[in-house]
Amino acid sequence: MKNYYEFFMRRAIEMAAKGMNSNAGGSFGAMVIKDGEIIAEGHYKVNSTNDPTAHAEMVVIPHACKKLNTFQITD
Repeated sequence: MKNYYEFFMRRAIEMAAKGMNSNAGGSFGAMVIKDGEIIAEGHYKVNSTNDPTAHAEMVVIPHACKKLNTFQITD
């Protein structure tokens, strides 16, 4: 189980680095994972979009909802 969490944490770190390397903003990455699959992933975009709500988790939630064809995320 440790490798499961480690894999996703490493991917979140990669997303954070992607945001930093593209000058999008801070060092934060996020993912929505369901049934062991990455549904959506992204990084902090507050600085690059001038949107105070563009935190990493807020960026990925709409993408996940669209992919899952629902307005809510469960499980």
